[in-house]
Amino acid sequence: MLKKSVVLIAVAILTLSGRSQAAPVTLAQWTFETSVPTTAGPHSPELGSGAATINTEGTISNPAGWGSIESFSSNGWDVGEYFQFQVSTLGFQDLQVGWQHTGSNTGPANFNFQYSTDGSTFAQFGSYSVTNDSWNTTATPEASVKEFDLSSVTDINNQANVYFRLTMADNVAINTNPVASTGTSRVDNFTVTAVPEPSSLALLSVAVVGGLVARRLRKNRSGAEETMSA
Repeated sequence: MLKKSVVLIAVAILTLSGRSQAAPVTLAQWTFETSVPTTAGPHSPELGSGAATINTEGTISNPAGWGSIESFSSNGWDVGEYFQFQVSTLGFQDLQVGWQHTGSNTGPANFNFQYSTDGSTFAQFGSYSVTNDSWNTTATPEASVKEFDLSSVTDINNQANVYFRLTMADNVAINTNPVASTGTSRVDNFTVTAVPEPSSLALLSVAVVGGLVARRLRKNRSGAEETMSA
């Protein structure tokens, strides 16, 4: 009877685990509301773990965010400079990355979205452009939202370190002139989500089933002892 109950419990847990793959988990999110980036970093995320940095020759600042008080910003941009975000994806797969990005009219317009597992060799996944959107503590312009689905990139699954860069692609400013030294670029709410790998879900199921079995054995043993004493 115990064996049959354990099998049924295991099947139920594995079924629920499979369903849970559809629910992404936030690995890290930088809102900059408590990290408040006044330096190049590293800055810890408000949710999860990791590090945010910036590589520019300009002045780092924290102006109003995308409907919030803080963001991550700098001027003094040159081609190849970047925002960088590092996270661990151990036990996870099917990554999704999203954030908001804007800039001043004289700031850089075009960026490459890149990833790496060693922090030195980066692969380009996509590119995008930013516009001069009005950010303040209540405004959330949809044009600022950037999202990339990296579920097809298996190299970044289950890694101790994964790095994402938003890299200035060329010297074209938002106003189509060359980027000015005073031109700024601003990022907010950088978020990395993923789903647990099947192996991680299986281990969780085994641990839960093991606990249930131990509990059932203790209960049966206790019942037997009470019967004998009677």
